[in-house]
Amino acid sequence: MLLKMKRVQVIGPKKELNRVVDLLYNEGSVHLENVVESVSPDEIPLTRVKLEKAGETADILGKINGIFSTLPRVNDDLALQGKIRESLHQKSHDQIIERAKEVIKELESTTRDLASRKSELTLTVTTLNRYANVLNIIQPVERELPMLEGFEVTILLIQKDYREVLDIIKKELETITNNQFEMTSTTVDADTLAAIMVFNKKYSEQIHGFIYSVNVNEVRLPREYMGRPFYEMFAMIEESKIKAQEEIKQIEERLSKLSETWYQELFVLRDFLENINDELIAFSSFGISEYTFVIMGWIPQKVLKHTRNAVKTEFGDRVVINEMKATWMEMEKAPTCYNNPRWVKPFEFIMQLISPPHYREIDPCPVLAIFFPFFFGIMVGDIGYGLVILAIALLIKYRMKAMAWACSMADILIISSIPTIIFGFIFGEFFGDFGETMGWLHPLTLFGITWSRIDAMIPMLVFAIAIGVVHIFLGLIMGIANAYTLKSKKHLSEKTGMLLMLIGLITLILMLVQVVPPEAIYPTVILIIIALPLILYGAGVFGTIEIMSTVGNILSYARLMAIGMASVILAMVANRLGGAFSIVIIGIIVAILLHALNIVLAMFSPSIHSVRLHLVECFSKFYGGGGKEYRPFGKAAEEKITPA
Repeated sequence: MLLKMKRVQVIGPKKELNRVVDLLYNEGSVHLENVVESVSPDEIPLTRVKLEKAGETADILGKINGIFSTLPRVNDDLALQGKIRESLHQKSHDQIIERAKEVIKELESTTRDLASRKSELTLTVTTLNRYANVLNIIQPVERELPMLEGFEVTILLIQKDYREVLDIIKKELETITNNQFEMTSTTVDADTLAAIMVFNKKYSEQIHGFIYSVNVNEVRLPREYMGRPFYEMFAMIEESKIKAQEEIKQIEERLSKLSETWYQELFVLRDFLENINDELIAFSSFGISEYTFVIMGWIPQKVLKHTRNAVKTEFGDRVVINEMKATWMEMEKAPTCYNNPRWVKPFEFIMQLISPPHYREIDPCPVLAIFFPFFFGIMVGDIGYGLVILAIALLIKYRMKAMAWACSMADILIISSIPTIIFGFIFGEFFGDFGETMGWLHPLTLFGITWSRIDAMIPMLVFAIAIGVVHIFLGLIMGIANAYTLKSKKHLSEKTGMLLMLIGLITLILMLVQVVPPEAIYPTVILIIIALPLILYGAGVFGTIEIMSTVGNILSYARLMAIGMASVILAMVANRLGGAFSIVIIGIIVAILLHALNIVLAMFSPSIHSVRLHLVECFSKFYGGGGKEYRPFGKAAEEKITPA
């Protein structure tokens, strides 16, 4: 469900604005509006708050983050951070910013120079390693090099996919040097060739210009390496690498000492500066007059009392929160805030695929939370698969605690695994027909039908279509409720007419298969006669086309049977194929691999189709969307609004 929102106005003396903003930021409950646009100049002449410090604070925060990125991470000292935090709480914003400037003055130049030097040295080591690789490539021609005085050696690195470039280069070198050159190629790795070229130095400028024009990666050794024996060049490279690595180690030790001294204060300072920066950005939404400030916004009714008490405790009667009487048009702009129970909350993640619901609409999350696991369970319907999916979801939730989206997906799979196991018991499936083959379980017989998915295809199809009827009917009923709430006569007429028309058509079908007695023809015709003008009034001529579209939506639920059938057949293939091998261990491995593939498919395909059945088939009957998401002013404010 969606929380009931209240429009509020916070008014107080101008001098208290900064402190009030701090308090509201810490409370994290008010969704801000632009007060200058919301309040009429005739009511209170207000001007927008302009703060030059916003840019300065953002710049300081950027520098603090830059220092942070150069220092190695150390363990958080919560006790020391607590003392620093308490000290900064007693300071004003200006004092905190001044302290940040002092820290930047102390550290920025030093850390920047150290980081820059470390980067240069790291690049030097990489380059030296590259030179060593080049020398390894050309070492086979070492004996010929002393005879090549006045000649130049160049290495080209070329991807094997473009080896035909070598022919082009060779032809061009023949022209430039009058065929006075040597060229050979060798393999560097699986993807790269090295072409070694030896030519007279008088052609150097022309050859290098040509190589540059064909965009080939050229490796040239430094001048100080040329003319030396290979063992001397390798020794020079190794010596330079050792010196660079020793200096890198010294820099890292200096950075570690700086981190031990400053890390805890930097961590707390960054936190405070982020809060101050967020507050300053929000200042543009506030309005001030000569003596007062005004803040406008929306707040959930359930936390209004708490926020009001916090303001009263801090400021007494100097600052007040007035609850405004919002007009119908103003309530149209109210933000939507979910307030769902714990078992529904993970499904809010799926709702991020579409725009938030309108404030006055029915929250569709509970529908998702009920039907999504149900659909998932019908399609997968295997005890073994359900247990494996449950284990995978628990592992994801344990290993990826910091990733909110992964935890939401894991929660959805955990919930969905329960109906999967239940339907697996009904269908008599444990890794396909393995459980039945072993005599552990058998399909249940309910309503005179043995619910083996292979043998009961028609009952499964009828069951899937019946679920579609219930789901679409629920969507239409919710559409009627939304139309009534939004006072939309045409939508109310359309949804009511569509519901009556579907009831009439389904009754006719049941009469044809002799499930409903023929006498039902008279009330059925009356329903259709009533429904048709309602649809025409609500949706026009195109409404009659929508009737067939809705019937198609219902038939689309046949996928619940089809996808489930594909899953059980693949599971049976895994069991049969595994049992076909004379070597038991090979059969077990093959069966496990096929079941693993089927489980992966079972996690994704049913999820995608369940989402489709909701967003396309069902939600199209009632969901308008286009709402404004509740984004309260405050750090991690979403955690402060918890379900009742």
